[in-house]
Amino acid sequence: MTGKERKLQKVIADLAAGKIVFVAFSGGVDSSLLLLETVKTIGHERALAVMALSPTAPPDQLMEARDFTNALNVKLITLETQECRDPEFRSNGPERCYHCKIIRYSAIKRLLPEQPELAVIFDGTQSDDDPSDRPGFKALLELGIHTPLRDAGLGKKDIRALLKSSGFHKVATKPAQPCLATRIPHGTPITEELLDQVRAGENLLRRLGFIQFRLRTHGRWARIELQGDEFEKILSDPKIRKIIVAGLKKMGYETILLDLEAYGGTDVTG
Repeated sequence: MTGKERKLQKVIADLAAGKIVFVAFSGGVDSSLLLLETVKTIGHERALAVMALSPTAPPDQLMEARDFTNALNVKLITLETQECRDPEFRSNGPERCYHCKIIRYSAIKRLLPEQPELAVIFDGTQSDDDPSDRPGFKALLELGIHTPLRDAGLGKKDIRALLKSSGFHKVATKPAQPCLATRIPHGTPITEELLDQVRAGENLLRRLGFIQFRLRTHGRWARIELQGDEFEKILSDPKIRKIIVAGLKKMGYETILLDLEAYGGTDVTG
């Protein structure tokens, strides 16, 4: 066990002393490690995974989450959240992620027992996440949600390394998949139809073998961001370009753009 893992387990043990722990679980890398270490620390009987089901969720999220929670013998609770019904979220302003977190964590808090001292909620925010760039962090503070990964000083590299050392190599190497609303520029209203269009476009790219990418939507324009080593694939293969253009136009886009600046993992999220 590394020093950081010991520190994390101590943070979890202190926060969870005598309590049931509700881990906000997306199936992503950060919340997966948080759930794993919570189970290691307090046992699977007192740990619950809670997943928000939303039109903003990336594809295959629920299936992968079930596989992971089954491996840990942890109960998975799913909640239907309706962010797109909220006018503040739908308007897609700079505080979009704040409103999303308020909606989701308020729903989780309604699951807690009547005596609040009997339960605690964990979020997967980690030390690489900059609160000044994440409006959702303010919502966590307001609602009393705990962030053990951040408190213990674990960043993304630490998290991936701990998952690998625990035997979850596939989870550890998953690309980041923030919510689909991050593909829509601030000020463009978010609708379920627009989210479905983005999801379908990214599914097309995924089926073609692309791994780390984003499909940014700008009205009738689709802007594709790729990692540097995947540029060659799309530039050198006219057949793939033809499939992408035809597929995205069938989904309603009129102009298909390739962003010449490589995708660097930046999303307006959290």
